[in-house]
Amino acid sequence: MAATSTAKIVPDNDYVVRFLGSWTYRANAFRVADLLVAEDITDRTSILGVAKGDDVLAELVAFLADARRFVRTIDRRLSIGIVFAVWKEVRRLQPYSADNPTGEDALRAKVAELEWLFRDTPVTWSIYIVDDECPDGSLEVARTIVDEAGWKNIVLLKLRDALPSSELPLSKLDGAMSSTKGGAILHGLQRAAKDGHDYVMYTDCDNSNHLGQIGLFLRELSGKGKKAAIGDRRATRISEWQTTRESESYANYILKRVHALLDFDLLLGDVTCPFKMFEREYLLGLLERMDVFDFCVDFDIVGYLKTSGAPVAIVPIVSVDSDSETTWIALTNVKVWWQKLHGFIYVIEKYKLAHNENAASLVREKLWTQDNIRKVLEVAAGGVTSNGRRLTAEEQLAMPFAEVDGWIRSALATGAT
Repeated sequence: MAATSTAKIVPDNDYVVRFLGSWTYRANAFRVADLLVAEDITDRTSILGVAKGDDVLAELVAFLADARRFVRTIDRRLSIGIVFAVWKEVRRLQPYSADNPTGEDALRAKVAELEWLFRDTPVTWSIYIVDDECPDGSLEVARTIVDEAGWKNIVLLKLRDALPSSELPLSKLDGAMSSTKGGAILHGLQRAAKDGHDYVMYTDCDNSNHLGQIGLFLRELSGKGKKAAIGDRRATRISEWQTTRESESYANYILKRVHALLDFDLLLGDVTCPFKMFEREYLLGLLERMDVFDFCVDFDIVGYLKTSGAPVAIVPIVSVDSDSETTWIALTNVKVWWQKLHGFIYVIEKYKLAHNENAASLVREKLWTQDNIRKVLEVAAGGVTSNGRRLTAEEQLAMPFAEVDGWIRSALATGAT
């Protein structure tokens, strides 16, 4: 599907709940997508009509139908490994109910999406679920679901069980507690590649990104010979984030501006999209270079993709934000930004990426500790001002470097602007 520049569609909260957790909604999406394939409906006006005017559903089923069309052309045996990590995912793994209003039945949903996409094709698949030291027992919840369903192609792993390791990349990880998503994802990718899958991908536990879309990735990898395909949530008509999520809070925008001012290029704006697929041999080479085990694992991976010289596809995907259970909240805003800023600088240096050296120096000098990041966020929450006027989020994102530098130094020096 091609990128679009039209105004974004922003689902309301009730719609988000249905998209993420309703089996009725999911079954209807399958039905409509199958109809589009069967009747060869491709123009957007007709798709919207079949979707009964539901803009979000119309966008989703257009992508699902396109994916299904390609998968039906596959005439040789292929095997896919799908990896996701679990940390505080107990509620998402269980069905929606009055007692579990953020439930998504995420594992059963993933299985249903894969069964829908690959039915009557020579493609086989396995899911790898990797525990990242979840304190709530997410892996045991997943195990119960697997046992009840009797699935044989779901692999349950604990990062802890793979450590210490003599193999890259995990030989660089000093313990499971030092991982924040990254270590678990890399472990799952390596296990799936070693198990012989032709293509291996990772996603998140939640239902934001419908797995039925991976046919679009296979079109790039199997059909066009690309070595990797990475999802871009910003390139569709659906809004990437809900404005209520923690990462969109006003206080964060001064640090978002610092990120922008670093001015380093990693192929696409949506580097952190948790929807990336790799050809097996290419993935094994990539894994040997990885050494970031926290939230910035995506930056390490895309840094490798950018500099390896291999052909990489950027694929728009439909995504509806599952923010209520985001780990950003549990980890705290301060810790996430601390990981991100360190990760940005590390990846810039590791891959020798062109960047704004003044902005990098500001990060090293003034934003290198959690205490300083906490103070900047606290002051920013009270208002980022210029000439006595509170700046909007949009105005912060346009601030020149000198103004950002001065504001941050003032905030740290006095606790006020």
